[in-house]
Amino acid sequence: NFLSNSSDCILQNQYGFSNGKPCILVKMNKIVSFIPKPGYLLEDEHAFKSAGCRSKSNAINIHCYGEYPTDADNIKNITYISENGHDNNCGSLETKWFPYEGKKEREDVYQAPYIWVQFNEVKPNVLINVMCRIFGENINFDRKASRALTRFQIYIKDIPKRIPSSKIGEI
Repeated sequence: NFLSNSSDCILQNQYGFSNGKPCILVKMNKIVSFIPKPGYLLEDEHAFKSAGCRSKSNAINIHCYGEYPTDADNIKNITYISENGHDNNCGSLETKWFPYEGKKEREDVYQAPYIWVQFNEVKPNVLINVMCRIFGENINFDRKASRALTRFQIYIKDIPKRIPSSKIGEI
């Protein structure tokens, strides 16, 4: 586990939900014998560079964003927490975790690589559609076929701030 005890993205901190900064775990599905290649396809160059991702020789990148323009307007600050540290543009999955070779014995336990995506500034009381896509030299992104992406929604309820009373105990 690459999270420190001070991270919002742990159970003791309710995965950031209690303070309006939710942490979502994003992982890749298990694909038998697949080895992703770091980088991006030529047709994804603009999206990769616009996201602010950095090429790494040992990892593939994940970028999350508001799926539609109104969603993007309601998400301001995202932190990606992965083995390679924290980043404000993209998360990364190290290629050392691939390939998945299926279960060889009943006791085999394979942990798919994952990142935490923390949404630090989310507009409250609005349902927000989020899409996370993965970049790789041999990963074909297809929005219509939902390939190389995941979608989810976030809704943070605005909790009114309590104003401390200076007259505690008075009636």
